[in-house]
Amino acid sequence: MSKSSAPDPFKLALEYFQTPQNYFWRWTEEGALAEWQNGTTICYREELEAVLHTLVPAGLPPLGAVLLLLAVCADTWSASGGRAVLEAVSQRVRYGREADKLDFYLTTFSKFAEVVQGLPRELRTGPPKLHLFREVLQPEPVGKKMRPLALVQGVAQARSQQALHLWTSGKLDASLRVTGSLITLEVFLADLQCLDRALQRFPMPGSLDHHLRTGLPEAPAPLPAPELPTPAEPEPPRSLLDQLAEDPRTAGLAHLTQRLVASLRIPPHTHQASEKPLGGVADITNQGSYDRLLLSELAQDDALLLARLVNGEALYLRREAPPLPEVRPRVVLLDSTLRMWGVPRVFALAAALAWVQPARQPRRQAPATAYALGGQEMTLLDLTSLDGVVEALSQLDVAPHGGPALRQFAQMPAAATDCLLITEAQLLQLPEFAAALTEAKTALRYLLTVDRSGELQLFEYQQGRRTLLSTTRHDLDVLHQAPRRPARRPGHPAAPAFLHRDSAPLFFPAAGVRLSIKNTFYVPELGVVSISDTRRVLYWADKDIGAEELLPVIEPGDYYFGTDSEGICVLVSNRTQLLIYGFSLSGEPVRVDLSSELEAADAQPSVVFKDGSYYVRQPSGTLVFDCMQWKIWERTTTTFPTNTNTAFRADFGHLKRHVNNGYSVLQRVRRMAVNAERELVLDGHTLRLVDSSTSPTLQLVQTPFDKALPNIQVEEEVAGLTPNNQVRFRRVAWPNGSTALVDSRGLLHLRSTDAALPEVTIVLVLGQATAAWASDGTVCGSMYFTGAAPTPSAPVGEFYHRYLRPLIEQLR
Repeated sequence: MSKSSAPDPFKLALEYFQTPQNYFWRWTEEGALAEWQNGTTICYREELEAVLHTLVPAGLPPLGAVLLLLAVCADTWSASGGRAVLEAVSQRVRYGREADKLDFYLTTFSKFAEVVQGLPRELRTGPPKLHLFREVLQPEPVGKKMRPLALVQGVAQARSQQALHLWTSGKLDASLRVTGSLITLEVFLADLQCLDRALQRFPMPGSLDHHLRTGLPEAPAPLPAPELPTPAEPEPPRSLLDQLAEDPRTAGLAHLTQRLVASLRIPPHTHQASEKPLGGVADITNQGSYDRLLLSELAQDDALLLARLVNGEALYLRREAPPLPEVRPRVVLLDSTLRMWGVPRVFALAAALAWVQPARQPRRQAPATAYALGGQEMTLLDLTSLDGVVEALSQLDVAPHGGPALRQFAQMPAAATDCLLITEAQLLQLPEFAAALTEAKTALRYLLTVDRSGELQLFEYQQGRRTLLSTTRHDLDVLHQAPRRPARRPGHPAAPAFLHRDSAPLFFPAAGVRLSIKNTFYVPELGVVSISDTRRVLYWADKDIGAEELLPVIEPGDYYFGTDSEGICVLVSNRTQLLIYGFSLSGEPVRVDLSSELEAADAQPSVVFKDGSYYVRQPSGTLVFDCMQWKIWERTTTTFPTNTNTAFRADFGHLKRHVNNGYSVLQRVRRMAVNAERELVLDGHTLRLVDSSTSPTLQLVQTPFDKALPNIQVEEEVAGLTPNNQVRFRRVAWPNGSTALVDSRGLLHLRSTDAALPEVTIVLVLGQATAAWASDGTVCGSMYFTGAAPTPSAPVGEFYHRYLRPLIEQLR
C-alpha cells in the first residue's frame, strides 16, 4: 500500500474514541469520564487507559465492547440502568434485515453479564481485572493466525499503539467533545457480538472462574480408575534348602541335608533340680479357675461368695509360668584339612547345615556361627545363603589335621555356647589330633564324626567325658543321584501352578499346529520341530510321545531351518530383524541377534542354509554365520549358494502321524458343570474314570449336553500369564471361589478355594486316554503326555479319588 492510500492515524484514532450519536455511552467532564446516557458512570479515563494498554498487543477491540465489559464488572451494574439504555438504543437502530438479530444478542449479553457478575469480586476488580479483559476480548483464532474479534470500530494491531498514544497524549480531547456519526445497527451488533463470542467460550460462571485461575476453560475430567490387579499374597521366602535343591551344584547336598535333619537329634540342655523355679505363686488376680480360689474366699457364706464370683471380686492365685527352655548360641567347627577332602567334605557340610537349621528351634532361634577349621587357623563361614554354602565347599586346607587350630580355639575366652566339632572318624586315632582334642574338650559340647562309608557318630561332652549319643548310616550315592528340583519360575500371581514350573510337567498335545514346509522341519535322528499358529516352537522326539515346548514364543517372519545332526537351528527373518536360534534338544535354547548386520532397510534378504552355515545375501555381499562355531564367519563374501537342495523332504502324511497319534484337542470351552454323578462336564464332554480290560483310564467322553445342569459360563480372558500373548486363557469362577482356566494349548487348570487341595492340570484330548498333573508333582494317565517313567506317578484310579474327586466336590 502506498503512503497516499494509508489511513490517517489521527482520523483512525478519532473514529475509534469518538462517541456515536444516540449511543448508550458518552464522554463527559472534558473526556475524563465515560458514562451511560442516563448519567450513570461507567468508568474513569485512567481505568479505561489501563485496560486498553493491556489489549494493545493483540489489537484494540471495539470501544463499545470494552465499555460494556467495564460496566458489567462493576458492583453497580444492577443499579446502573444499563439494560434499559441498551433497549432504547435497539429501538432506534432496529431496521433492515439484521434487525431480528438484536433481540438474540441482547439476550446473550444479559447472560454474559450474569457470568461476569458471578465471578468473585477479586477477579473482576483491581489488577486481576486486566487479565479478565485479555481472556474475554482476545483475538479470534483463524488457522495459525489471529484476527480481532470484530472488524467494525476496532483498530488493527499494527496501528493500535499509535491510536492509543494519540488519545492518552490529549491530542484528541478537543475533537472528542463533538459526537460522531449517527449510531448504526452494524456498530451495535459488532459490540454485542464480541461479548457473545466470550459467552460461547465461558457459558457458566464456574468455567470463566476456572479459566482465569488456571488457564483452562474447565477442570479436566478425572482419569478413569486404573484396573489394578488384585494384590497377590507375597510368596513366602524360600528356605536355604529349597535354594540348594534348585541349583545343580548343590542339589545332592540339599538332598543329603534333608535326610540328616531327620536323623540328628540335639539333646536338650539340662538343669539341676534347684535351677527351675517351678511351683511358686506369682500374683493374686480376680480371674482364674475355681481350684485356685483363695482359701479365705471359701470362708464366706454362700450368698456372699456367689455375689463376689458374679461381680468379679473373688481373688485367685496365679501360678508362676514355667521358664522357656534355655537357648544357647551354637558354634560349628567344620574340619577342612586333608582327610576331609572329597566325599567326607560334602557329608560334613550337609551335617553342619542340618545342625544349624532354624527349624530345629521352632520357638526361639539359636544364633549359629560356623568356622572352617584349618591346620593353623579358622575361617568364618556363611551357612545361611546359597553363595555362602558354595564358598564353604571350596574351603580346603592341605594340613594333615587341625590340631593347632583346635588348640587356638580352646584358648579363646569361654562363652556359654553349644560348640560342635565335625571331623573325620579316623582322625580320632591320630595321637597328635587326639591330644589337641583332649585339651579342647572343655570348650566343646558335641563331636560329630563322618566316614567315607556314610557312617555318622554323634558324641556329647559332659564334665570332661565323651559319651556316644547315636550312630547312623546314610547312602552317599544320593550326592550323585539326587535330581535337581525344578526352580519355581516367577510369573503372574493368577497363573496356575503348572505355569510356574521351569519345564512343563506334561507333554503338550498338537494344538494349533498346521504342518507346512515353511514352519516344520524333520530330521530322522532328532525328530520334528514345528512352529504353531501362535508362534510356539514345539518338538516331538518320537511319535509315541507328545510335544515339548522349546520356546514359548518366537518372533514373526520367515523361518529357515538347519541342523548339524546334534541340534536344530532356526533363522528368523523379517523387515527389521535377523535372529538365529539354536536348539540342542537337551538344554536351554541359545539366541543371537544379527539385526544390526542388516544393510537394506525394510527389505527381507535371501537366506540359504548349507553345510552347517547360514548364507544371508545383502547389497554389499553375503553374510555367513557358522552354526557349528556359533559366530559370523564372513560378511562380504561374493559367493551365494545356488541350487541348494534342502535336507528336508515333506512327507506330511508321515509327519502328521508323528506329531499326532490319532487324537483331537478340545481348545474352546464355553460352559462347565458338575453332574449328578459328581463328574466334571465341559460342554458336551464328561471327564470320566473309564474301566478297561487292563486298567482304568481317564477320558473325556462325549455326552449329550444337559440344559438342566447349573452351568457356569466361561468368563473374560486372562492376559499376561505367559510370554506369548497369543496363548489364550479363559476363566471360569464358581460361587465358592474355586476357579478353572481353559488353556488354548489344550489344557485345563483347576484350582480349589481350599488351599489344602493341590491344583490339577488336565490335558483336553478327545478320542483316547488323557493325563493329569497335580501341583505336588504327582502325574497319572497316558504315557504319551506323562513320559515313559514319570516320577512321582500314581495309578489313574488313585489319582482320581485323591486329587480330582475332592476338587470336584468343592465345585458342587
